[in-house]
Amino acid sequence: SSGINAEYGYIYMSIRLENLAYLLRVSRPQAEKVVGKMITEQRISGYIDQIDGVVFFESVSQPWDEHIDVVCNKVNNVIDVLLHHEPAFTRERLEAYKC
Repeated sequence: SSGINAEYGYIYMSIRLENLAYLLRVSRPQAEKVVGKMITEQRISGYIDQIDGVVFFESVSQPWDEHIDVVCNKVNNVIDVLLHHEPAFTRERLEAYKC
């Protein structure tokens, strides 16, 4: 995966599906399904290389503050999808991270 380290967080341009699954604490098929749905719904820009098992995010150049807002919205969108599909699990994880 490539990214910019912002203390403990990363902004990824690409990430292996197994790494994304680990970060989200879901199975690889669940991670692929969530990302695929978000790409289809145009909630994020990117594509999945299913052969190599990598998600590539397409970046739109924006001023830094707008970029932070976009990233935060994308994270919130992922949480919303997870809450919809796995509410108990997601609430448990959010509580563990004090979110």
